[in-house]
Amino acid sequence: MRRIILIIFIFSFLSLSFFQKNVFADFEKIEELKKTIEEKNQKIKSIQEEILRYQDEIEKKGKESKTLSGEISRLNLIIKKLNKDIDLTRGQIEAALLILERLEIEIEKTRGEIEKKNEIMKEFLREIYDLDSFSSVEILLGRESVSDFFDGLEEIKNLQEKMRLMVVELKQAKDNLEKEEMEKSRQKEELVNHQNKLSDKKIIQGDAKKDKEIVLKITKNKEKEYQKLLSEKEKEKQEILAEVDAVEEELRKLIDPASLPKSRPGVLGYPVASVAVTQGFGLTSFSQSSGAYFKSVHNGVDFRASMGTEVFSAEDGIVLETGNTDLSCPGGSYGKWILIKHENNLATLYAHLSLIKVNKGERVLRGRFIGYSGKTGYATGPHLHFTVYDSRTIRFGESSSGRCKFLPLGGYLNPLDYL
Repeated sequence: MRRIILIIFIFSFLSLSFFQKNVFADFEKIEELKKTIEEKNQKIKSIQEEILRYQDEIEKKGKESKTLSGEISRLNLIIKKLNKDIDLTRGQIEAALLILERLEIEIEKTRGEIEKKNEIMKEFLREIYDLDSFSSVEILLGRESVSDFFDGLEEIKNLQEKMRLMVVELKQAKDNLEKEEMEKSRQKEELVNHQNKLSDKKIIQGDAKKDKEIVLKITKNKEKEYQKLLSEKEKEKQEILAEVDAVEEELRKLIDPASLPKSRPGVLGYPVASVAVTQGFGLTSFSQSSGAYFKSVHNGVDFRASMGTEVFSAEDGIVLETGNTDLSCPGGSYGKWILIKHENNLATLYAHLSLIKVNKGERVLRGRFIGYSGKTGYATGPHLHFTVYDSRTIRFGESSSGRCKFLPLGGYLNPLDYL
């Protein structure tokens, strides 16, 4: 009987000492990290709200009459917004590092818990094995009374129950360790993504500053020169659009509707996370009233997307080509663009990007991050232009006048039939 009591005492003491050591040793550090992470998240939320305010101001400026001072003001707002994007990403990196530090402590704590429980169980099993080496008759003969014998059996049952609970706790600890390890791996990936985005945002910010310098250099900070520049760009765009439209009208004749997906929502995914169509397909009120499009036809849809918004592939496919029309006809066409061919005979174009993050020939999955929105090419402001083609009609070439050296051309379809 005394031996059983001793086993229970050792078991209880080891369990209690483990609990005190592991539960309270790192508790303060973990709580301190949680508090710091929460403060960091509040700061991130505040920066996000500032970014939204800048986006609203940029959109308002875009609707005002085109003047040099208005354009410089808008470019300044874009640069300020991009500065906040960088602050946001830095904050996200700091938060991810804190979360990883917290997870490291929790993982070490859980590993210690598993190790200690294993030690207790080994000791416990050794003692139980020694008890099991005695027969019931030997145990009975060793007791002062029958009542004492049955009390001993009851204590053994209690020990077995404690053993069962220990096994359950050990399994739970191992499950927790697996979850913590998975979360750590996810956070590491998140950290790398944030670090990559920080580099991207700095590039986009640098390009925005260059855009402002170019405008000031060309116009010599004079309104008359700016209006002249706008007029020249508008004329050039109309000529390029006329050339493109002539080719695409012929390519549209090659479309085979019978072999295309049936019109229904979800054939393609939206290329941006926050969906707001700012201009639809075809004869839109803007395309007809603004004179921005040849024959007043818009060959895709425009999505609201501030400078540096992440753009995603609408479906699984292969990157057929990427390009930048600004290299040969600055401000005259699509700017930086990506064209992806899909297995359902559709192809999708993403235009006016600020940064391209995929390469020709690369296979992408639906929802894969492929680049950032911008205002390259002919764009009245930051947005994403999205065109859907019959992939079998796709051609690449220069405009007939030779102004734009490398353009995506094809028989275009209404994207809203598939989104």
